[in-house]
Amino acid sequence: MAVTTFSQEPIEYYNEHVRNRRGSTSCEDARHLVKKWESQTPLLQNDFDFVEPVLALRSTLLQLGGGDGGGEAGSGDGERGVVLRQALITHLESQARCARKAARFQVAERAIHTLKQLEQSESTTWSWQLEEAKLYWCRGEQGAAIHILKALVRKLEVEQISDNNCSATELFPQALGLNGHWLAVTQTESPYNICEDYLAKAADLMSRMEQQTPAALEAYLALARFTDQQYQVIVNYMKSSTYEAKKDMIERSKAEVEKLGQAGLVASANKYFKIMKRHMVDGKDELESLNEDRDSFLHKAMENYIRCLTAGDEHDLRVFRLCSLWFRNAHNSEINQLAKEKFPQIESRKFLPLIYQLAARMGTKSQVSPEFQNTLLQLIERVATDHPYHSLYVVLALANADLDGKFIGQGKRVTKLSRSQHSQNSDVEGEEARTSVALQVLEKVRVQKGRLVQDMQGLCEAYVQLSNLDGKAWRTENDRLKRPNKLSSRDSMLMSVKNLTTVAVPTIDMKVDPTCCYDDIVYIREFDPSVSFPGGINVPKVITCQGSDGIWRKQLVKGRDDLRQDAVMQQVFGLVDSLLKKDEESRRRKLSIRTYKVIPMSKQSGLVQWCEGTMSVGDYLIGSTRKPGAHARYYPRDWHHGDCRRKIHEKGGSRSDERLRVFREVCRHFHPVMHHFFMEKWPDPMDWFERRLCYTRSVATSSIVGYVLGLGDRHCQNILIDTNTAELVHIDLGIAFEQGKLLPTPETVPFRLTRDIVHGMGVTGVEGVFRRCCEKTMEVMRSSHEALLTIVEVLLYDPLHAWTLTPMQALKLQQIDADTTGAEEIFENDSTGPSNVNRDMSERNKVAAQVLMRLEDKLKGLEEGMVLSVSGQVNMLIQTARDPSNLSRLYSGWQAYL
Repeated sequence: MAVTTFSQEPIEYYNEHVRNRRGSTSCEDARHLVKKWESQTPLLQNDFDFVEPVLALRSTLLQLGGGDGGGEAGSGDGERGVVLRQALITHLESQARCARKAARFQVAERAIHTLKQLEQSESTTWSWQLEEAKLYWCRGEQGAAIHILKALVRKLEVEQISDNNCSATELFPQALGLNGHWLAVTQTESPYNICEDYLAKAADLMSRMEQQTPAALEAYLALARFTDQQYQVIVNYMKSSTYEAKKDMIERSKAEVEKLGQAGLVASANKYFKIMKRHMVDGKDELESLNEDRDSFLHKAMENYIRCLTAGDEHDLRVFRLCSLWFRNAHNSEINQLAKEKFPQIESRKFLPLIYQLAARMGTKSQVSPEFQNTLLQLIERVATDHPYHSLYVVLALANADLDGKFIGQGKRVTKLSRSQHSQNSDVEGEEARTSVALQVLEKVRVQKGRLVQDMQGLCEAYVQLSNLDGKAWRTENDRLKRPNKLSSRDSMLMSVKNLTTVAVPTIDMKVDPTCCYDDIVYIREFDPSVSFPGGINVPKVITCQGSDGIWRKQLVKGRDDLRQDAVMQQVFGLVDSLLKKDEESRRRKLSIRTYKVIPMSKQSGLVQWCEGTMSVGDYLIGSTRKPGAHARYYPRDWHHGDCRRKIHEKGGSRSDERLRVFREVCRHFHPVMHHFFMEKWPDPMDWFERRLCYTRSVATSSIVGYVLGLGDRHCQNILIDTNTAELVHIDLGIAFEQGKLLPTPETVPFRLTRDIVHGMGVTGVEGVFRRCCEKTMEVMRSSHEALLTIVEVLLYDPLHAWTLTPMQALKLQQIDADTTGAEEIFENDSTGPSNVNRDMSERNKVAAQVLMRLEDKLKGLEEGMVLSVSGQVNMLIQTARDPSNLSRLYSGWQAYL
């Protein structure tokens, strides 16, 4: 509707101008019209099919008005003609650019052809020739594009020197940088020439300009990416067997030469001695040159990533690659010096997505360089001071690592779920060092934010105390005394928290303020004493907090469970969501990933945002003892879900064909009912259709993203559905990066696409909307593979976290899911403590490298040894996820029949 209004309103406006301006020679009217159109430029970002008629009408009006030197007699002369002619040139360039980006090459060609005709009389602009080269490149005519661009570069170089032309001076580095980028893609010149003669030169010219334009950002990014690629090529070569063989050969030559010299046989074997010495010297020179090139490319890559981040916000995700290079080369004094000098120039908010990974490296033994630690601590201190509500909890969680022991009591063992043991991969000494450094950072932040730090510390302590409250005993006592489950100040420190004006409600999604001004916050007013227990082995508690805006918000307080992996996975989901929003088509299709806030408060306690208005898919389908589910209501004669699960569990160790037979039998006696959810919630046809469409898109997006990230354990209780929007929300993200395949009963499907999930999509099922949205999401994942790999790489090499399950942890995960009775005792008696979970760094790095390789294969479409197209890969995944033979081999607790 908005696009239709956009396309009709200007038409009426333009027709009025044509009627009123015939014969008019007013220059002011022409300027007013051009200014009006320029103010509407952001509206041109709509779909090109809607924008094209408007652009074509503007071209016609400008030409009729005399912009092309024609039109009515005398109308193209004078100042008005100059204004209209310049407006026509600018408009045609914009039209060609929009058409090229929309792959409407014929429209772009017509606009370029018109520009050529205008330029025949006199040369006024050069930028249209750059657009012409880009058009040829997009059409696949790379040779012609490079030829046109090289000719333009030569003209601009002469023009800016001879005539001191401002437009040529501004356009020259753009053309030079683009030429270098294209030469790098086509590999038609040596990397050294491309770097020095094109990309570095363009970046230097851009840096001398007073105003940093978007073109300057592209120049910095092009140089950074190219030098980064060359650095990576050298690093990969230095890891290869060829490089190792060359090093061995040089060492043997050196040993041979030394042996001949010591034996005094140099004179008798003079020729052989010279040959061996020459080989040794040449080999050493080659290796030294290789090391110098690697360091040089690394330095230029980091320097230009910093330039790119400093100059604008267009490529903020490059901070992941910048920090990845820094972490890898923490021992390099030159790199640490560069980080020390240049990082303060980057706005602190740009490091917020990496705050978990930055904080995890505080005080780590692996980083032997004191310069690295000093720069790191200064950076974390700056981020925490500027944006305390987004970063201070991360530092507090490390400082409060042992706070749980204060409330659990001496001699009482702490029970842990398998995921809490993942993080115990560092020795006690390393944890103590990290806690000590975190406390130092807090003290420094306290200098400027004294009351805030004090209040947040007190709030964290109150949350940790509540998380470790023995909920079972407390509820038993309340039942015995016949009193409601209400907290008192004696039970919980949270009840004493009133009007905490300096601290925002932790579970509110607060926007990052570039000015670092957080005066207008929704602070904590009070907590409701009522508490509920949603269920779970560690007895999590649901409390309600009132903000200063008067709204009561539920919060889930969890203890004896490390929430850091959930927090990091939510971080990844948020970044993927930003990638989807950047893509025009996925934005138009409203593809997104639903996220929620997870805030670790200590090593084993934390806070989770309660997803208001949601229910688990399992609760709707099978219900509970108090309320029957949709299956029991709509198909009362079907088998009970418990009987279905028992039949499948009994055949768990049988042959595949027997398990498949039982699975098919269960499916015949258990019908899908998910489409009734939409009929019950949205009886209005328009609402019903819109919510079902939203559900289908959400399933598609979360399925593909979950597959790429290897997300497992997607049983019905781990998938929530919003009762207002029908979006899916995935919770309990402890099994990631294909660790589900290591479970005792390995997961055999890429994502959950069972009969009930498909049933909710309507008669088209997996065809139509679902398949198209899957393909579009996969396209975005593939096109953003560089950013995704960098992001995941930084997470996987996190020194605080191991992303792999031990066999004992994997066994217990499914044991707990099957029967939680006695599970607490099982975990207490687990021998997989810090001493056993602690892994050698090189071993963890190998695991991380394997995960990255598999992730890269997915983003290339490499499945089972074959490279597939996007549609082929999506089709294979859908078939795999729905294959009854795969579903029948899943663990019974996964409930594949739902």
